[in-house]
Amino acid sequence: MLSISLFTIIFIFYYQYINLYAILTSKEHNHTFHIIRYVRQERGLFTMSILADDKTNIFGRRLRNLRETVMNKTQKEFSEMLGIPQPSLSAYESGKNKPTIDNVILIADKCNVSVDWLCGRDKHNYLNSMGDLVGFLFDLYDANELTFKTEIQNRIDRENPEDGDSGRNLVRLTFYYGDILQDGKPLFSADVCQALEIVQEMHNELKNYECTQEFYDSRKKEMIERYSAFPLTMFNTSSLTEKERFDRRLAVMRAILDAETAKNKKDEN
Repeated sequence: MLSISLFTIIFIFYYQYINLYAILTSKEHNHTFHIIRYVRQERGLFTMSILADDKTNIFGRRLRNLRETVMNKTQKEFSEMLGIPQPSLSAYESGKNKPTIDNVILIADKCNVSVDWLCGRDKHNYLNSMGDLVGFLFDLYDANELTFKTEIQNRIDRENPEDGDSGRNLVRLTFYYGDILQDGKPLFSADVCQALEIVQEMHNELKNYECTQEFYDSRKKEMIERYSAFPLTMFNTSSLTEKERFDRRLAVMRAILDAETAKNKKDEN
């Protein structure tokens, strides 16, 4: 009864926002908390993803999450892609068997994720220099699961802040809540928007001395651990031959030309 009441209260309180949280406990997972996130999209639709703090069978849970959430494949399709027998893959996911080092490296290479992430050895790298920031920007653009618009305005000889953004040189990155799929694969753009909201709120509370540094650091660590359950794969062309790369470049150029032609026809009409 208490669980139902708690869910009802949380539902009513968060419904006005983009994200709805339902906090549940599970005896089957050592009483750890699971957070089920419902992202409210247009037309009243909801998509759901699960964030788990369960520390048991990390490799198996992350392997399954990688297969279902990022690769969007059945166990049979995934086993064929990896060249690993389906019974072995099933045993890895359930935690019944542990993979060999060779298979861990194979999975990481095939899926463009790190061995550290698969094995739960996440490292939070701090920004200690502009070099770290530039490396972060490269990763941001290389991540297959992120999409955003980049606007660069750098043609104003003399800035005039009184005119607002139109009177200033700037670079703007825009993430959209509604970007949830690209070529049939899931995107994390809505998650980025949600995370930015939370991080900004937390930072403002710290900056305005509403909370202690210890409390802020604790919430920050907890949030990083929750989002670590979802991998980012990096765009990589090292496996392409020169001909394959040329053919793909040609296809991209044709797509750009077709889009410009369609736009010009629309403007003419």
